Amino acid sequence: MASSYQEQFSVEGIQFKTQEGFELIEINNKFAKATIATLGGSVLSFIAKGQKDLLWVSDTAVYDGSKPIRGGVPICWPWFGAAKQPGLPAHGFVRNMVWKVEKAAHLDTGETRILLVCESNEATLAQWPYEFNLKLCVEVGKSLTLTLFTANLTDEAIDITEAFHTYFAVANPVGMQIKGLEGSTHLDKLVEDAPAETQADMVVLNPAKDSVYLNQTGTVSLVDADNNREIIIQKRNSHSSVVWNPGPEIVKGFADIDDQAWLEFACVESGNVLDDFVTLPAKAEHMLSVQYSVKPL
Repeated sequence: MASSYQEQFSVEGIQFKTQEGFELIEINNKFAKATIATLGGSVLSFIAKGQKDLLWVSDTAVYDGSKPIRGGVPICWPWFGAAKQPGLPAHGFVRNMVWKVEKAAHLDTGETRILLVCESNEATLAQWPYEFNLKLCVEVGKSLTLTLFTANLTDEAIDITEAFHTYFAVANPVGMQIKGLEGSTHLDKLVEDAPAETQADMVVLNPAKDSVYLNQTGTVSLVDADNNREIIIQKRNSHSSVVWNPGPEIVKGFADIDDQAWLEFACVESGNVLDDFVTLPAKAEHMLSVQYSVKPL
């Protein structure tokens, strides 16, 4: 099926491919290739020239809209984790909405920029009674930059939690070093009522792991040793990081992750979660941004 976006945005290095109910945006420029799904506004692939894919997507991911796409960079918003009310989806609802393409451009620098938007509607208001506008700016160059703009359209203050739930493709997560979390407040979500502790040392990933690091604003990096690379996460307006890998037992509860696939990825998420929630005054806006890059070891 021909894409109406292809006619609307005739841009060098950008192809739109219509799927069942959403679009795949394929980007190819002098710096990198990338794939974005309008379902969830999820970046599914980023391959800088001469490098392996930065992102992991499950071989058993579902693309029919019945659940979010497992992998890439899902967007958790307006809440992170379990909903306060029973029956509502974990990590909010925008990762399962179809976003609209507002702009697509090939920049003079050779980079590519895509602007996606999603807005409150009857279905979202039934789950969360606030009007909003979200915009996601994706910039594909030597690095991958994602910027999420939240606009509170209501006449009252609202609280949100949010995160880029990024699945990084790694050669082996077991024993992987994660730098930059030292000094933050660590909460182990796999231990019931675990006390908050100061993270004293560099994190060494030994799945299963589900850990939140609060008061954490600096650069984080993953040492993907067997791929001979270090993945660098630079962030703005993010006060939290989350490290997640289900490990060999918890993974069995995920229909859209093969039992051995936990060995292929590590999630290092950037955002504002738990006590690091964001309060937006009436009619106010907020921005969250991450930049992912790779350097050789």
